[in-house]
Amino acid sequence: MGETARGYRVTLRHPVAGRLVVAHAGSVLGDYAGLGALLLLGYERSGRQVLGAAALFAVQAMPALVAGALTGGWLDQVPRRRALVGLNLAGAAVVGLPLFLPGLAPVLVTAALLGAIRTASVSVRSGVIAETVPEDRRASLLALLGTGDQVGQVVGYLAGSTTVLLVGAAPALLADAATFLLAGAVVAGVPFAVPSPRRGRPAVSVGLQEIRRQPVLRLLAPLVFVTASVTALPESLAAGVTGGADVWTPFVLAAGPAGQAAAMAVLGRGSAVERPSFQLVHLAWFALAFGVAALGRSPLWFVAGNLLVGSGVAWLLGPQTLFVRIAPPERMAQVTGTMIAGIITAEGIGTLLFGAVADATSVATAYRVAGTLVLAAALAGWVVKERTPEMLELDGRPDHPEH
Repeated sequence: MGETARGYRVTLRHPVAGRLVVAHAGSVLGDYAGLGALLLLGYERSGRQVLGAAALFAVQAMPALVAGALTGGWLDQVPRRRALVGLNLAGAAVVGLPLFLPGLAPVLVTAALLGAIRTASVSVRSGVIAETVPEDRRASLLALLGTGDQVGQVVGYLAGSTTVLLVGAAPALLADAATFLLAGAVVAGVPFAVPSPRRGRPAVSVGLQEIRRQPVLRLLAPLVFVTASVTALPESLAAGVTGGADVWTPFVLAAGPAGQAAAMAVLGRGSAVERPSFQLVHLAWFALAFGVAALGRSPLWFVAGNLLVGSGVAWLLGPQTLFVRIAPPERMAQVTGTMIAGIITAEGIGTLLFGAVADATSVATAYRVAGTLVLAAALAGWVVKERTPEMLELDGRPDHPEH
């Protein structure tokens, strides 16, 4: 425990890692305050339909695909500082569109553009981590970033949705723009490593090829995409859970991220998160959490259930760490961009489909179907893991009798 605590402190003192944490902490608060406002705007401007909120996740799919899979090679050629500062300026410019234009369309356009900017930013940041941060600090850095992301969701969703309910969307969206600018200013002072010479821009498929070439990444990627297809359910279905009891909406929105933040903070304190067996057991817990939440018949139950669901989502810290460890640093933005594009695509499609299920049946049914899907993925992943030598080696079982 003491060694891990020192690991967090050492990570924060690292000149690049510490600045990344600070920039991310400020930006993510605004991001989720803005998203909380956009979710309620989408719900209201669609005539109070669950699909109106779910559509915000769905429309991010194509822009994320373009930003991640198709521009990842270009992002690996651009100096990291210039890319990150430019992306933050772009985020500040687009977030206020719904304030000037009426209807649902501007809300969806803003969500789509922010999805592309977020995809590109995470891709570039992964390249920075792979090139600059020592390997023994990466897991704790990713845990800090992940925990910060979830804490930002808790505070941001509470602040953004509450602000919309009390005074309207403008303050939340303007706060989001301000945090983009703040993050850009922090990143501008980061002492990035001198970039190594880049060869010609690679084909757009290189990120996918790298994932397919590595057995560990080839197994984890589909499991991550299945997870992504259900991850946004607690947020996208929150308005449908509370019905007319709007006072509960901010708490239902924030519960999932709160559970994930707590779980990531614990997971980042040890090395078990990098073992495939641990990851797959955690994925099975994620499925069970959906089943528990589906038993709910009141907003309070869904708050508690979403806390459990969020703790299950935290299994993603393990794949994140292994991707940064295994993928080539010079291809990191393209590999990460490919993954983020797939994640947002799966999230958008899955959230839209589960939103339709919730409207046609009930939120509880949507949760049950999601849990069944995740459990099937965890079981299939375990079978493949037991037949993959590279996965068994990560589990500390290189001499498994089957191999």
